[in-house]
Parts: sequence; C-alpha cells; structure tokens
Amino acid sequence: MTERRRFLRFETAMNALCDIMSDKSKASCKVKNLSKEGALIISDKKLKEGAEINLTMDVPGDNVPIFASCEVAWQKGPVGTSTYETGVRFKSIDSSDKGRLLEYIYMQWLKLLDKK
Repeated sequence: MTERRRFLRFETAMNALCDIMSDKSKASCKVKNLSKEGALIISDKKLKEGAEINLTMDVPGDNVPIFASCEVAWQKGPVGTSTYETGVRFKSIDSSDKGRLLEYIYMQWLKLLDKK
C-alpha cells in the first residue's frame, strides 16, 4: 500500500470535544495522533465524510484549550465495542493555537527521542 500522508503523525492522548455542525450535537472524543494538517480522533459518534466539526482539544499541561475547525476526511468503525476512528483535516486554526499545538507535538517528539 502506498503511503499518502504528506506529514509525520505523532502519537498523543488528548481529551477533546467535537461540536458537530450538521446536527448541532457535541461528543467527547480522544485525539490519538496529530500532524501539521490533521488528527485521528476516537469517538462513539458516526460521522459522514465531509462533515464539518469544531474540535476543542485539551493539551496536557496547558490550561487553555486549542480550537480547530475541521472536516472529516474518513471514518472507520465501529472499532471494538462501538467507537469509530475518524481522520479529520484542519480547515482553520488560529495561528497562536497552531503554534501551541506544534510546540506540544515537538515536546512529545523530544520525549520519544530521549527514551531511545
């Protein structure tokens, strides 16, 4: 299988909240990994490709959440009991939030390097 990703993905475990625009509902989720342009989230909510969501991410060690407007790129599931793996593309994220997110990713990468 050919790798289609343009950016590295970094494993993480962040709590987040999905605000689903189409039905004005909210669902808690976990961010499993991050890249410069998107994220893999785990939730119990079935979403359609192209659906717009607002993602509020709780970065460990930071008391201010990061907000991103996203589009669902794909979804697999249910995985396990009743959860779905969902790939989202960042459509809009404030530059300071993006900087904080990239700083968090960088710090996780440094911790990974220290373990080797």
